[in-house]
Amino acid sequence: MDGNFLAAVEAEREPRLPGESFTVLERLRAAIEDPAHRDEPRHSRLRSALLNALAVGAWSPGDKLPSETEIAKSVGLSLGTVQKALTRLASEEVLVRRHGHGTFVSGASAQPDQLLHFRFVADDGSALVPVYAEALDRTVVRGGGPWSDFLGASSCIRIRRRINVADEFDCLSEYYIDAEKFGAVLEMPFRELHRVIIRELLAKYFNAPAFSFAQRVYATDFPAHVRSLLKLSKARGHGMVLEINSYTHHRTPISFQNIFIPAGVRRLEIPSPHPR
Repeated sequence: MDGNFLAAVEAEREPRLPGESFTVLERLRAAIEDPAHRDEPRHSRLRSALLNALAVGAWSPGDKLPSETEIAKSVGLSLGTVQKALTRLASEEVLVRRHGHGTFVSGASAQPDQLLHFRFVADDGSALVPVYAEALDRTVVRGGGPWSDFLGASSCIRIRRRINVADEFDCLSEYYIDAEKFGAVLEMPFRELHRVIIRELLAKYFNAPAFSFAQRVYATDFPAHVRSLLKLSKARGHGMVLEINSYTHHRTPISFQNIFIPAGVRRLEIPSPHPR
């Protein structure tokens, strides 16, 4: 869609009152009717227009979209075409369709009190044990690495946190985000990093929810700096590394995370690659 549409919706990122989505729908219609895209199926045009609107903040994670009937009437498409576009976005985990309640923007966490990748299983085999995050440092990293390759960034903000699991053992999280896009994270009070869920911070303040992620797991000897932060001897300094590549709108990379988990600890529940 053209830049005029994106710029117009960008100007509407201030808090909205009920009923103000009408202006956004009018802009959706203009994007759909753009002659430059007349060769594309109408449901594909609507899908692209909705993705662009989400990318610039017309609706935020958890927001309810107008009804299918209202969208169809406002953008000049049939109800079936609108349903086809919304169904596709729901299958891509961008939207959530709840029968009898409507269509909502995905990206909000279903368990805000639980760190998503630290779901260690209790002795009963079903409950989760409590975890507590302690921020260790926050710095700008300019050297290359798998994080910069994935994010396509020349400099990254690295947030390191030690995660205490039920007062039994510690894990280490190294979380990387683009320093240019998310530079404001450097200004937030450091103490906030002890308790904030970073993916929710990115969704709330930067309109960059994590819609999906790719996960890789491997066993290895931990580097010396990891052993030191986890207070492990060299003999015990090995375990599992969980590498997480997260994506936001248009499957754009948003964060890179390494989680170091010592050997011989509790079972870990691996989350779905489509966070809620």
